[in-house]
Order: sequence, then structure tokens, then C-alpha cells
Amino acid sequence: MASISSHEHGPAHHGAGALAGIIFSLVSLPLHLLLTPQQSIEIASMVVAVIGAIYVAFALQKGSFSQIVIEVLVASLFFGAALAGLWWNPWIIPAAYVAHGFWDALHHFKRHSLVEIPTWYPAFCAAYDWLYAAGLAAVWFFVVGV
Repeated sequence: MASISSHEHGPAHHGAGALAGIIFSLVSLPLHLLLTPQQSIEIASMVVAVIGAIYVAFALQKGSFSQIVIEVLVASLFFGAALAGLWWNPWIIPAAYVAHGFWDALHHFKRHSLVEIPTWYPAFCAAYDWLYAAGLAAVWFFVVGV
């Protein structure tokens, strides 16, 4: 069975992943211009909870027991951040996107101790997370009034 991660791809492969993440973020951000502030907060919190859990799926596919435990624990933190953003302070949500981008970067640079993932994925997800966090903060602050 083929590995979900291939180390034969170079920087261009990661650049394509990052470009896809940027495009996906730019396409999804305008939705928040059409929503009420509460709806925008709810959607953003649901998405950060889901993206926090994506690595659990990778771990269940290819990970060791310890990798699965790590991914479940970290996903729980992102789920908690999503709830805290809903219940306490919505500005936790963009911060959680930034934090998830760093979690993506760790998966890229510390591949030996973390679960194996497709090589393009960390660049895709980090680019999405960081641009989405900045865009979401701008929309909330300047347009929506969160």
C-alpha cells in the first residue's frame, strides 16, 4: 500500500500546497461578510474545531498509539478553544487558527515524532490557517463589529 506521505517532493510541492491554502482561505473568508456577527463566530468556531481534529484522522490511518493519543489531546485543545470562543471571547477563535498553523508547521519539521501526513498538507493548512486568522480578524474588527 502506498504511503500517504512522500518525501520525494521538493519545495515546489510545498509551494503548491501553500498556494492552494491561500486560495481556499480567500474563497472562504467572504462568507463572513454575509453573516450576522453571531453566525460568523459560530461558523469560525465550528471550522477550527474540525480542523483541529483532522490530524486525528491521519493518526487513526497510520499512527502509533502514542501518535493517536497526542493528536486526540491536541484536537481536544482546539475543540476547547472553539468552545471558549463561543462562550467567553470570540477573539480566541482567530488565535486558535494561528496556533493551528504552528501545529501544522510542527508536523512538517518534526515528522519523526508526529503522525505521517501528506507532504503538501502542512503548507496547505498553515497557509490557510494564518491567512484565515488575519482575514477573520480584519472582517470582525472592521466590518462585522465583533
